[in-house]
Amino acid sequence: MTTRSCYWIRPSQDPTVYGGYVPSIIYENEDGHYPLVGKDESSEPWVWGKTLDEAEAIAKSMNEKRGISEEEANEILLLSFRQANLS
Repeated sequence: MTTRSCYWIRPSQDPTVYGGYVPSIIYENEDGHYPLVGKDESSEPWVWGKTLDEAEAIAKSMNEKRGISEEEANEILLLSFRQANLS
C-alpha cells in the first residue's frame, strides 16, 4: 500500500524569510511536515505565493494535479496531526 501525501502551507510561517510561503509535504500517518526549502546551499526554496491565500490556492491546485482532492488533503493532514498526538 502506498502512503498518501499532500502539499500543505504552514500558516504560521514568516513569509519574509524566503520572500513568500514555502510549501511542505505531509505524509499520511507520519508526524511532522517537510518544508521544500532545498537540500544544500545551491538549492533555492520553493515559494508558492507572497500571500497565504495565494500559496494555499497553488497547494490545492498541485494536490489536485496529483489526484488528491481537498477532502483527501485534509484527511492526510488530520491523520498526520493525530500521529503527532500519539507520539
